[in-house]
Amino acid sequence: PALQETDATLGIANPKDVRPGNTALALPSGLAMAAGFDPNMSEQLGEVLGREAAARGFNVLLGPGINLTREPRGGRNFEYFGEDPLLAGTLAGAMITGIQSQHVIATAKHFALNDQESGRDIMDVRLPENQARESDLLAFEIALARGRPGAVMCAYNKVGGIYACGNRQLLTQTLKEDW
Repeated sequence: PALQETDATLGIANPKDVRPGNTALALPSGLAMAAGFDPNMSEQLGEVLGREAAARGFNVLLGPGINLTREPRGGRNFEYFGEDPLLAGTLAGAMITGIQSQHVIATAKHFALNDQESGRDIMDVRLPENQARESDLLAFEIALARGRPGAVMCAYNKVGGIYACGNRQLLTQTLKEDW
């Protein structure tokens, strides 16, 4: 079927009231979920997201966000599951499982190293690969292994001078071959 996508994680989005009167349940932020340290609750919230998406005709959720909360001014910190890669990956993996249990595709995002919203189109993250694999990439690796999402969305920023969406090291070597 055609892909019908919507933003998610805190609830099913209805930007600019494109579906007049169509409201969705407001869910806790990723940071609130991280404070609870509860993968079962994260999976249950994923099930709620999946059910609400399906009821509105969506078959793809653009979430969960798996980036680490590293920049205190990060514009999407509320979406993410904190700064610890094990916790973030575990909770995101559980949410992915819950979403996909409702026959809705989960999209793990923003791959990778996208922890700042301001200037995201010009930001260039320069982090040695071994350090990235111990932090930000580890959260993704854990979430992808546990949840097996149907899709991954690349990030807006550059990584090592190359935009994440065109970064062969990230997309081909790390994501497709190593994992």
